[in-house]
Amino acid sequence: MSATLIVCADGGANRLEEAKQQLGKIDIVSHLSAVEEVHLDSIRPEVRASYEKQGVPIVHDPDQYSTDLTKSLKCIKDWAEKSKVDTLDVMALGGIGGRFDQGFSQLQSLYSASRDESLIQGHLFLANPQSICFMLSQGKNKIHTPLGPGLFGENVGIIPIGRPSTISTKGLEWDVTDWYTEFGGQISTSNHIKDDFVEVETSEQVLFAIELDDTSR
Repeated sequence: MSATLIVCADGGANRLEEAKQQLGKIDIVSHLSAVEEVHLDSIRPEVRASYEKQGVPIVHDPDQYSTDLTKSLKCIKDWAEKSKVDTLDVMALGGIGGRFDQGFSQLQSLYSASRDESLIQGHLFLANPQSICFMLSQGKNKIHTPLGPGLFGENVGIIPIGRPSTISTKGLEWDVTDWYTEFGGQISTSNHIKDDFVEVETSEQVLFAIELDDTSR
């Protein structure tokens, strides 16, 4: 793993500690969420003590109206400002999957962050072992989509979030032109990538979700 900064939320520090032998030497900021009291117990005492001994900040945010992802983005923003870093792309591991309602809250955070430049200057990606998703900007987008082991699988979806959109695509098995998409109407799921680059022109922001190829594992 190569990262400028790592933020852990809601038990993420425990998982990072378990994987540290594979990760090697890294810079960690452990963000302890407090949406519910149980979250205060998510980090194991010995893990917290280990990080505190290493000088890693343990941040307690009592805000009950923000998701763990949004709190983590605020933590990253504070670090970026102090470090004078203008642009920083963020990969949220485990950002999708699990409980259905929590998945929707993550998509809400993704959508909100993509529209709030004061929260993040860069791209935000949500990932799990099966797929990765991110927002495409209004206008023309070109995405590098190489297929193969350890890269991407063929399945892809382009989902309107927030409001309907009109999209045109190139590089998919079922390309569309000036195609109106909205919830309650038509949405593009289970399409297939047929090129190393996919082009999407959209009238509004849309979610781009692409399968990861894990056959090399």
